[in-house]
Amino acid sequence: MVLTLRRIPAFAYLFPMRLEIAAAAMSSCLGPLITACAAFRAGLGHARSSREFPYFPEGDNAPVPLVTCAIPDVTFGFSAAGRLIAILHEALMDLQGRVSLQELGAGTPLFLVLPDPLERDFPMRPELREDATRRRDVLGTFVLKQAFDNLGMAWRGGWRFFMGGHVAFARALQAARDVIRSREAEACLVVAVDSLLSPPTLHSLSLRRRLKTEDQPVGFIPGEAGVALLLRPAKGRLDSRVPSPVLLDDVCVLESPEPERADGRGLAACVERVLPPGASASEEPLLVSDHNGEQRRAHEWGGLLLHLRMRRPEWRLERSSWLPALSFGETGVASGALGVCVVLRGFERGYARARSGVVLTSEDRQAPRAAILLSASEKEGRA
Repeated sequence: MVLTLRRIPAFAYLFPMRLEIAAAAMSSCLGPLITACAAFRAGLGHARSSREFPYFPEGDNAPVPLVTCAIPDVTFGFSAAGRLIAILHEALMDLQGRVSLQELGAGTPLFLVLPDPLERDFPMRPELREDATRRRDVLGTFVLKQAFDNLGMAWRGGWRFFMGGHVAFARALQAARDVIRSREAEACLVVAVDSLLSPPTLHSLSLRRRLKTEDQPVGFIPGEAGVALLLRPAKGRLDSRVPSPVLLDDVCVLESPEPERADGRGLAACVERVLPPGASASEEPLLVSDHNGEQRRAHEWGGLLLHLRMRRPEWRLERSSWLPALSFGETGVASGALGVCVVLRGFERGYARARSGVVLTSEDRQAPRAAILLSASEKEGRA
């Protein structure tokens, strides 16, 4: 059942409702949520030579190893939509350990964020190449239904699909916030899944020289991941006997008048937009970036630090920044969701040296930039 959103009443914005992350789950090269975030904190990675794609450097007839961040065993032998289904299934299995999916009723819609299959060179019918909306819905319906079939259950809530690049996850969070604030939904399950490791995708990326290889040091290590977040209204009064939740405070997506400009100004504006108006300048948030090693993103990240240093000279930026791609590789539409997960566990375990975190994402060659503000609702210790 596809979910249709109604117009949001004005009072929903006059009296904004805070949301909490009631449950989270992950499927990644480093394992499920808890294992993966612990490995990320320790600076570990799982970059290995691909078993499925032979890479031939330009002008060389002998293949060389291509380093990737594949999910061990889970996706081996799968390609295109089949790979997304396998990743989504693993993420939902991880979520089942924290919340019963069968107990989530019709009042909990599912928002699924997917890559554009055309961008990933998935095989498809000719008519879908010209119709982005239908392409999104066909892929989303197939992936979602097959994943739940594999779980032996059907999803009772409605669903909605989002397609695009890194910023698509932030747009899905905005939509989830709106349906909960307007009382159209009791909760919302936001899921992002992507893989850049299908052989056709790797072949296209290698031709465009976007991969980090022996003959192309400026590029990214391709990866894959799936993330699920269950969002609910934050409780007004916290029970001191249970761990306090991590809150989703704000989401900002900004369009730039100069889409090709990547000097950090757009990201800096997103950071300023999500920070509370009365926040002290000394309360530096943890910054989590989707910087993946490409030259354009490196330039934008450096520009962001420069602009923030000029506006907030008391911030110690290099010591409060995390780059998930160092451990997980480039994960496409799931990159922002991975950023939320590492901040979430940092707050829950008490090793994030900040009271708030800002997850930053930007598109490859387009205007949108996004920031997601998270906060710990009260002082956390080690769990």
